[in-house]
Amino acid sequence: MGLRHKGREAALRLLYQIDASGDSSAQARDDFWAAHGNNTSEPEFADQLVDTVLARADELDREIEAALENWQLDRLARVDLLVLRLAVCEMLGESGVPAEVIINEAIEVARTYSDPESCAFINGVLDRVAREHGLVDKLAR
Repeated sequence: MGLRHKGREAALRLLYQIDASGDSSAQARDDFWAAHGNNTSEPEFADQLVDTVLARADELDREIEAALENWQLDRLARVDLLVLRLAVCEMLGESGVPAEVIINEAIEVARTYSDPESCAFINGVLDRVAREHGLVDKLAR
């Protein structure tokens, strides 16, 4: 497991904590890192992802909602929504990471933290977002 993968997992866990508690304060983050800091070598990467997801949540949700087929955003499992937000955030940002890699990473994170059947759903949503933004070859897959 690579350092960035560990950073993405840490970002998901921190976002989940913030979502569940409603507390995104510096103290809550410090407490999170004090308790979980040993599990990642990429806390700066994770914090950056979390900051960007929190700042752009409404925009990310619009992107996700546009890619949903026969589904509503408020019906998504919380973990699935957070995985999607993280991936769309990274995909539409200037990370330089290919969309295919981001999608694969999101699927792997979902495989660890979500229902096994969520992986195909997350793959489909992220693929639609990537295609909508011209980030993957339309002939691929």
